[in-house]
Amino acid sequence: MNLSGMPQADLQSVNVTVEASGYYPALSTAHFIEHYAVAQEYASKSELLVEKLRYAQAEINQELANAKLTNGQTLSAAQAMFYERAVYSKAKASLLVSKLGSTHRDSATAQSQTAIDNYEYWKGQSINAMRQLQGLSPNITVELL
Repeated sequence: MNLSGMPQADLQSVNVTVEASGYYPALSTAHFIEHYAVAQEYASKSELLVEKLRYAQAEINQELANAKLTNGQTLSAAQAMFYERAVYSKAKASLLVSKLGSTHRDSATAQSQTAIDNYEYWKGQSINAMRQLQGLSPNITVELL
């Protein structure tokens, strides 16, 4: 069993590889399910997971479009790890917002704050991974004077 409650054998049956442009690493729905605790109700919906991963991948790639991460070389292992974390975290945040809309109205109020907190957490994880990928400190803050 993994964090999503699915047996490991089932992960390969729902695994879809989301190819990248060649410069960035490919993504996997099985990795997403296993390492990001995707809820059981979404784990078997490969099309939905692929859609969320592609959308997150497009957003991250667009944010990185002007960044010079390497001089034409492939990404280092650390850069690939930060890229994957940025995409998977953004997809997880998006999946949590999807879940908000599917909850019952009577329990929506109680769950909405938890889901929003989780959304902010995963969004923050994505932003931190992006900063690390670009060689910036994830702890940079700005104060207005």
